[in-house]
Amino acid sequence: MLSRVADALFWMSRYLERAEHLARLLDVSFHLELDLRGVTARPAEQLAQSLASILQQATPELNGHASGPLAGLGHWFTFETNNPTCIMGCLTRARMNARGVRGNISSAMWRELNKLYWQLKDPEFTARASESPHDFYQAVECGSLLFQGVCDATMTRDEGWQFIQLGKYLERADKTLRILDVRYHMLQNLQNPMDLPLSNLQWAAVLRSCRAYEAFQRTYVGRVDPERVVEFLLLHESFPRSVRFCLEQSARALDAIDADKDQNGRQADRLLGRVISDLKFVERDQLQPGRLHEFLSGLLDRCTRASVALQNQYALR
Repeated sequence: MLSRVADALFWMSRYLERAEHLARLLDVSFHLELDLRGVTARPAEQLAQSLASILQQATPELNGHASGPLAGLGHWFTFETNNPTCIMGCLTRARMNARGVRGNISSAMWRELNKLYWQLKDPEFTARASESPHDFYQAVECGSLLFQGVCDATMTRDEGWQFIQLGKYLERADKTLRILDVRYHMLQNLQNPMDLPLSNLQWAAVLRSCRAYEAFQRTYVGRVDPERVVEFLLLHESFPRSVRFCLEQSARALDAIDADKDQNGRQADRLLGRVISDLKFVERDQLQPGRLHEFLSGLLDRCTRASVALQNQYALR
């Protein structure tokens, strides 16, 4: 496969997955802020700070937004055309990549992505979403899931499909790790028994940010315990948004692409294999509060290096 085509398919998938995560994070944060009003001091400021950290975006100029910092951050990441990392910026890049390789994706995939793009560009829809952004975020998430479903239903499992899987799962693993790292640091002080209802609410929001709440409840019946949340989102072998699952799927896709390649040229495969091995055989004390940040930071760093190695390996931008 031409590197230009592989590049477009990889980034089409990755940008769409990024837009979906961004929409869900914003939606969950705004609903959580409503639940926390009158319960904790300055919940909007705390959530805005954690959101900016997860998304690696410094936005000090939004502190003076009329509706508060969280609303300002939401506007910046949803509607602000000057922000290239906003939802529309990600979708625009996904659509541009898809348009450049329309012959390598199915017509149904292009139709779903194009339909989502023009729905979100519609002035009437955008005006309504400015008042109540929940419908906007739901449209993004549903559009992304429709695209993924059509992709799996209409594409052969060739190299193009494998590059789409790589983009999706590497982005998903990255966002799950960042959500866990930032939110655990933010919530680690909620250890007092009096804080139990608040802790449950906050950790349920972490699960919803990864679309994991219902799957978690089916696995662990009872309260939302922080240690169980970390274990579930990091190590569960069959939940499709856990870090281990995402990295294993990425490794399978790479192995399918590299089946005939010399082992010496497979640096990305080796890096992913080591991370997966660490997750499979992790010692439980590494997931304790005092060491978790170091462990998650190490995983993030190595996932980033694997992604860079992948881009160098296949001349991806």
